[in-house]
Amino acid sequence: MRSLLLFLCLLGISCSGQKGVPKNNAESSLQNSKELQLLLTDNYSGVEKSEFQVVRDSKTLKNFFLQINKTRKPGLPIPEVDFSKELLLIYCAGTTVGIGGVELSVVEGPHNIVVAPKERTPSKKEVANVTTTPFSIYKMPLTLKEISFQQLE
Repeated sequence: MRSLLLFLCLLGISCSGQKGVPKNNAESSLQNSKELQLLLTDNYSGVEKSEFQVVRDSKTLKNFFLQINKTRKPGLPIPEVDFSKELLLIYCAGTTVGIGGVELSVVEGPHNIVVAPKERTPSKKEVANVTTTPFSIYKMPLTLKEISFQQLE
């Protein structure tokens, strides 16, 4: 009976010890600040060269969707965004081999924000000889800081 009670006490102490383990600092700061929120991603944008744009108005967003919906029937719906509170970051990766979304990472400085694509590792299920033109649209809070883009090398 004592050993069972001792075992239960040790089990309770060891389980509560796991709660205080912090996540990776880069991941947790990005998730906690909620800087970027993925709005839409797709494998076919029709944009052949790598391209990045900051969208601060509905007209620019509509023009982007006119371009990617040229060959789609039905086309992708235009997301509703309150541009008085938010802005969009659109990244088209250009022509790539393989299927997969494009993730962006953000580094915020005192006067600017630098956005860069994360390196993508293809999954084992991925078809290697498929050519795609993936794009991702991220939403973030409106800011007056200069937003720049940095390509992977």
